[in-house]
Order: sequence, then structure tokens, then C-alpha cells
Amino acid sequence: MADLFRLDGKVAVVVGGGGGIGRALALGLARQGAEVALASRNVEKLKAVAAEIAADPEVHTRVEAFQMDSTDEESVVAAVKAIVASMGTVDILVNAQGQNIKQPFESFPVADWQTLFDSNVKGVMLTCREFGKVMLEKKKGKIINISSVAGDRGVPLAGNVGYCGSKAAVSNLTRMLAYEWAKHGINVNAIGPSVIFTPGMRAALPPEVLAGATALHPLGRVAEPEELIGTCVYLASAASDYVTGQVVYVDGGRTCFA
Repeated sequence: MADLFRLDGKVAVVVGGGGGIGRALALGLARQGAEVALASRNVEKLKAVAAEIAADPEVHTRVEAFQMDSTDEESVVAAVKAIVASMGTVDILVNAQGQNIKQPFESFPVADWQTLFDSNVKGVMLTCREFGKVMLEKKKGKIINISSVAGDRGVPLAGNVGYCGSKAAVSNLTRMLAYEWAKHGINVNAIGPSVIFTPGMRAALPPEVLAGATALHPLGRVAEPEELIGTCVYLASAASDYVTGQVVYVDGGRTCFA
């Protein structure tokens, strides 16, 4: 029996591939045999990540970088055309882009709120819609959005109203798109991490905040980006062909309790 988790012959697009989570997921998909297209605004950073992944001794596939602003409709449409022209098709879409803007809600600037929702929600909507058209044509595909535990429950840290709201939108976008596109052979799921210790997070979290975040997790630690790879590969592979509309929480037990 073929390895259910292999992705040989598949083309995966990782949006936000230059970030800590996106880079880890792109590496994991490439190690399983997928050809990987990295997409984000900073193409020079993507080229460096692509070269790093391609040089990994476990990677024997092509990794390419493509410029795309996921919040800009014309940019997304152009990137889809460029990726299909270069890679041939799109089988897997991973939306790993996004940001968090922390502000007290009573003084949350509308411009910051809009920026947050453009990045975390509009960007996911546009990439799902446009890359999804490629999948609709062939009646097959896997979409994996990165949501968050924050899309399901509150975060005991002030300033996260906008972030929690945006990730709740991603989770329900995922569920409803799974319903609409199930008849077209497209699986749509999300990964819901808790605190992921990316380089950016490592630099931003004061020790006392990290200690508080760590205490929320029964496993007694926060996660490294690489700990999302297994779930992503599962959702991208034939092993999850009967799984759709789910948010899979990779959270160290954070959702064991409120």
C-alpha cells in the first residue's frame, strides 16, 4: 500500500511562506515530495527561504518563490496565473499569512482594525477563491487555513479582541467553504495552533508573558513551528480524504479547558 502521507506529484502553494510557520510547513510538504510555490509580498525573503528548503537533504523537489499581496485582488489573480504557468497546477493551498495588532478595544484605531482583517480574513478569502478556481476545474484539491485557538475562545492577554475576531472568521470561513465545495471534491480544513514560538514571537514576548502563556498548556510548554508539520501533511495528503470542515487544534492541550 502506498504511503498515505506522501505528496509526490502534488503542487503546494504556501502563502506567507517567508514567515516562521509558513517556512516550516513548506519544508514539511517538500520533504513529503510536493513541489512548493512560496507566495508573499517580500519575494527576496521568499527566494532565500526557497533556496534554504531546496538545499535540505530530505528535499528532492522544486521550490519556487512568487510575489503576491494576498490582500490585493489583482495581485492574487496574477500570482495564480504565474504559479500555474510555472508549476502546472495547484493541488494544495496553505494559508499561513496573517498578523496580530494588539490594541485596547476602547481605543482601537479603525485603520489598524481594517489592516488586521485585511491580512487575516480578506487575504484568506481571496487566495481560497482564486486558487480554488484551479481546484474546481479538476474537481480535486486540499485547502488548509491557519486559524488559532483564539478563533474558538478568548485569550487571557489584553488587546486581542481584533485578533480573536479575525481568527473566528477564518474558522467559520473554513467550515462553510468546506460545505460549499464538498460536492466539487475539495477538502477545506484549518489548523488551530495556540502559542507558536516563531522567531518573531521569540523576540516579542517578554519572559513573564511567555511564562504565563506556557502555564495555559497542560504539556507545559509552547510549540515550535515544526510541530505543525504533521497536521499539515495529514490534511494535505490522501490520509485525510474523508476529513473536511474541521479546525484541528494543535495546542498542547490548551482547549482541554476554557
